[in-house]
Amino acid sequence: MLKYNEGYLTAKGIKLHYYRTGGNKPPIMLLHGATDNGLCWARIAEVLAAQYDVIMLDAQGHGLSDKLDPAFSYESHVNQVAALAAELGLKKPVIMGHSMGADTAAGVAVAYPTLPRAIVLEDPPWAPPGPPPSTKPSPDDDGFKFAERLIGFTKMSLEDIIKDGKKMDPSWIDEDRLAWAKAKQQFDASLFERMVINPRSYDEQVVGIKCPTLLIIAEQGIVSQDTAQNAAKLWKSQQPFKWVQIKGATHNIRRDNFNDYRDAVLSFLNALPA
Repeated sequence: MLKYNEGYLTAKGIKLHYYRTGGNKPPIMLLHGATDNGLCWARIAEVLAAQYDVIMLDAQGHGLSDKLDPAFSYESHVNQVAALAAELGLKKPVIMGHSMGADTAAGVAVAYPTLPRAIVLEDPPWAPPGPPPSTKPSPDDDGFKFAERLIGFTKMSLEDIIKDGKKMDPSWIDEDRLAWAKAKQQFDASLFERMVINPRSYDEQVVGIKCPTLLIIAEQGIVSQDTAQNAAKLWKSQQPFKWVQIKGATHNIRRDNFNDYRDAVLSFLNALPA
């Protein structure tokens, strides 16, 4: 079972909550996706804790951190990660994120290029270049219906959320599903009215990343093979860029195929220079 301590810090008036395994080890920061929380990383964090001091942040609007405020923007999450690293005295942390958190990790690498040792991106919201997504989709859109479903979770019992989750993703293990369900009772429902991802297209981000990067994509996720290959072509840094596709996985890659995800992450991390 994962052992950790908890703490809070305040960044520009926003109280942020985090979990930390500690120890005299290199730091790795884990950034969850929209509607999740820090403990949604517990399964892979337990693996990483053998070699790393693992820090799992509850992003603003999630978990035990403050709700979203009127001044919130995409850059808020980016700046808060940098503030957390500075407050905790983290030296060159690896930053790993999923979905929204992966977009934040990439944003940190661009805005604070000397901060991360490396980044790991689990199916970030990297679609082909085009107009930014609308924050208020039509009620007929699948995205709108999915958001309404997630907002409904905030009013449901934990048991009912778990039952609903089993219908949607029956292959997940109980540990992952319980953490996922608890997070659904905590997130700020106004999340879907805000721009929580970078409004600029992925090709603008990729050329600005300078650190070693691992992009993990799914067979049925957001990032296509074409997008991953194009990102590799756009790569400007002298540091390595690698992408890997995990078989049998959807957007929640580490929950769908944990073993292959874990192996891909560890292979990349173990190859990083000291």
